[in-house]
Amino acid sequence: MIYEILTIIGFSLIFSLAIINFYYLKYAQRFLKDIEEYQNSHTMFLIILFALILHSLYHLSDILGLSYEHIFEITSVYLIVAFMVIITKRALYMEVKTEILKEPKVRELMEYRTLEGRLRDTSKELTETKNFFNSIIQSSADAIVASDLSKKITYFSKGAEELFERKASDVIGMNVLELYPKEVLRKKERIKRAKALKKEGSIRNLEMQILTPKGRSKTISLSLSLLRDAYGSVKGTVGVAKDITRQVEVINEVRYLQELSDKILDGTPDGLIILDLDMRVKLVNKGFERISDSKKETIVGKNALEYLKNPKLENLFEAMDLKKKFVEVAYSGETLSPMEFNITVERQNKTLTDFWTPLVDDKGKVEFVLIIIHDISKRKVLEDSLKDQAEMLKRSNELKDIFTDIMRHDLLNPIGVIKNYVELMAKEDMNPFMLKSIEAISRNAGKAVEMIENASKLEKLESVEDLQFEERDLGAILTWAVESVKSLAAKKEITIKWTAKGNYPARVSQFIEAVFLNLITNAIKYSPKKNTVVAGIEDVGKNWKVFVKDKGQGIDDKHKESIFTRFERLNREGVKGTGLGLAIVKRIVEIHKGRVWVEDNPDGGSIFIVEIPKGLK
Repeated sequence: MIYEILTIIGFSLIFSLAIINFYYLKYAQRFLKDIEEYQNSHTMFLIILFALILHSLYHLSDILGLSYEHIFEITSVYLIVAFMVIITKRALYMEVKTEILKEPKVRELMEYRTLEGRLRDTSKELTETKNFFNSIIQSSADAIVASDLSKKITYFSKGAEELFERKASDVIGMNVLELYPKEVLRKKERIKRAKALKKEGSIRNLEMQILTPKGRSKTISLSLSLLRDAYGSVKGTVGVAKDITRQVEVINEVRYLQELSDKILDGTPDGLIILDLDMRVKLVNKGFERISDSKKETIVGKNALEYLKNPKLENLFEAMDLKKKFVEVAYSGETLSPMEFNITVERQNKTLTDFWTPLVDDKGKVEFVLIIIHDISKRKVLEDSLKDQAEMLKRSNELKDIFTDIMRHDLLNPIGVIKNYVELMAKEDMNPFMLKSIEAISRNAGKAVEMIENASKLEKLESVEDLQFEERDLGAILTWAVESVKSLAAKKEITIKWTAKGNYPARVSQFIEAVFLNLITNAIKYSPKKNTVVAGIEDVGKNWKVFVKDKGQGIDDKHKESIFTRFERLNREGVKGTGLGLAIVKRIVEIHKGRVWVEDNPDGGSIFIVEIPKGLK
């Protein structure tokens, strides 16, 4: 019985408080500005309704005959009562607050406090936004400088510190014009920029040179804009500067290379023409203008096939077989060897060659076709002239060979007969005058034979280039030459010393014997009686140095080269000759890729030196 009474009392209190709370919550909502406070109360009310639903489910289970402990029901009922008391207290508080808000001044005060809170929040958001955008500006590599209407700097970014090499703390409040060079500060230029800035609102990419406090020269690109407030009034200017020093250097370098390339292209005598894959002319040089008698401005950018109708270029392109060769190079990617062809330009016949090659990109794909046209007209004239001269030289050599044969066969025979008769006559008894005359005839006949033999040797050396070379010992050849002239040296009581005692191998021809024999013979001839001639060989690296020293009259410096020329002979007392000996020596040495010269002998006389390579290739 007590259980039922307590349950009925609890239910009565619950429904009474629920009706009161529902009324006050709906009524107070119209006056309350704090939505969160209303939502908290409304949430509490929903919790109580949830508890009521649980309690109803309990009674439903009881009706269905289910047995549960009564203590659970009592606990749930009074739990609901506790929640209802709390929410009723809150509802009464809101009722009192609603009555207070009905007073206008109180309501204005509350609205002011609400507005103050919102302003604080807005100010916080603005500060955060300002800091956010300031961090973005500070992280920019560009220099950002702001100034007011009196030109005093009000903002100086980190990028500006790096570009101008100045601290922000040092320049804030400074005249902004102090950052820029004097040329920019000229009154006429400032007025011009100010008018443009006022009219357009901004100036873009103003290029200038600045000098930093550390003495560095930099090229910058400066853009200026007007700073305006919310009402459109001008409050100052902002400048954004970029360091373009490297870009300017690259541009200048590219421009220089372009100019250099143009000079090289225009300086070459060959004609150059570049076609793209559509056969459009991309580039021609002055050489092509000269060859084709056309101007660059009328050619570049047009299709090459259009010029097949142009009389000036029609003959050139048809002679080149332009279409066929272009297709072959552009689609095969192969280079065509130069081909010779003839054209007529301004009534002049020209002989030209054209060289075709593809120009490929990084991937090896043909991008352009380069044609090099070379004018060989002068060369052809020279070649024809050389052919005529070669033919004349050939006939001249044939005549020379005939003359040499005449000297050897037709002249040597009668001279030989004269010499034989003179030798027979010298054996007869005759007066001294006649004997002296016969000896003179015999001596001159011998000289004639020597002259003919020397001339024959020189002719062979100048016409035979494929001499037979073999490895021989120069020491042995020098020893042979010394032994060959011992009788001549004995007549003048001259002693010959030679130091070539080792092995001196070199690839030489048989004519090298004549060189050594000639030099030793001359040394004996031009040395006084009862003197000494020294011959030897030295190792000088890649060459053998053969020398012959005499103690004759010596040779002046002005004659040391000319004595090796044909028929150039110095007058030396008591010595006669044809002047062909040393010329033959020089020619033989040159064939062996060596050299010959003469020096002064410190002991008097001369030293003739021959250098012969150890291995002739």
